[in-house]
Amino acid sequence: MWVNCILRSGLLFVTLSLAIAKHKQPSFTKSCYPKGTLSQAVDTLYVKAAWLKATIPEDRIKTIRLLKKKTKKLFMKNCRFREQLLSFFMEDVFGQLQLRVFKEIRFVEEFHSVRQKLSRCISCASSAREMKSITRMKGAFYRIGNRGIYKAINELDILLSWIKQFLESIK
Repeated sequence: MWVNCILRSGLLFVTLSLAIAKHKQPSFTKSCYPKGTLSQAVDTLYVKAAWLKATIPEDRIKTIRLLKKKTKKLFMKNCRFREQLLSFFMEDVFGQLQLRVFKEIRFVEEFHSVRQKLSRCISCASSAREMKSITRMKGAFYRIGNRGIYKAINELDILLSWIKQFLESIK
């Protein structure tokens, strides 16, 4: 009987902890960079992304979009998705990009830096399991071959605007 009571109270504690964690809004941690610093870094990336887009072939595939409206909702609300999407750009997109010029290398380094700063500021439970939306996006990306890189880079401004909006939405 005593063991049963202890198990119930433990279960109640776990349930309450999960409920609180689920409804907790993301906020900057104390070891975080000032929001303005991150916002300025994203503004700098906008300018450099425009230059990067000008160095690659134009995206002529109008029937496929990697970053959709539904994707934006997930990006704004789900930290695990946000981390996986930024990892997709770092590993899959930039990892396949043939970096020829110092400016390209510098852009990738700065993107990586913003990604790291974001992950330091917003605590997120990591998961080894990839979300379905990311899996579908990767499928589309790889299905169109090298043009997937061009498509992703041409959609960088969309991703950067999401990061900027996300930064503005957190406390």
